[in-house]
Amino acid sequence: MRAIHFKRSNEYALLRQRGVSIIEIYVRPYHIEDAEALLACAVKNKSRWERWMPIKPDAESYTLGGQQARILEIMERSSKDEHHAFGIFLKEDDSLIGEVSVSFVMRGPAETCMIGYQIDADHGGRGLMAQAIRLVLQILFDGLGFHRIRAEVMPENLPSARVLEKIGFVREGLARKSLYINGDWEDFVLFALLKEEYEWRR
Repeated sequence: MRAIHFKRSNEYALLRQRGVSIIEIYVRPYHIEDAEALLACAVKNKSRWERWMPIKPDAESYTLGGQQARILEIMERSSKDEHHAFGIFLKEDDSLIGEVSVSFVMRGPAETCMIGYQIDADHGGRGLMAQAIRLVLQILFDGLGFHRIRAEVMPENLPSARVLEKIGFVREGLARKSLYINGDWEDFVLFALLKEEYEWRR
């Protein structure tokens, strides 16, 4: 499916009113060949992305070798169902613009995990992050058999919270002073989406 572009914003609004789904991106696991694009995206968005990270990437992470090592680690951990990561790519030119990661995998009676997500500064505010998370949810629920998907957002990160609510995540509570970030203990808003809720909304 090719990306669709509109000369006038009202054309897009009209199609949305008619229920036409405009999907401009795709997601997939990383290949080792993605290391260069990953590095460029990480360097470009360093200060923006690190703002929300409790553990900042080290200097090696901002090298080609560091990104290659990260991809290999992701591949190994994914094969063990410990951690997964999906690059977000534009259909128009296959450029990498972000990531949805899957961590804190718990199987057995829990069947749950937590997602994290980030997008390039030039592509925020266009609904692409919500599209990407929906695609990853399909993989997590239908492909990997999870029952409950969690996400945590700092209260001041309103765009991130809006993305989750747009998709259908339910705000479940507040974890007070949950993580030490940027020199202070920060609260986190807790969100979750159940498989039955996801199936009802799609």
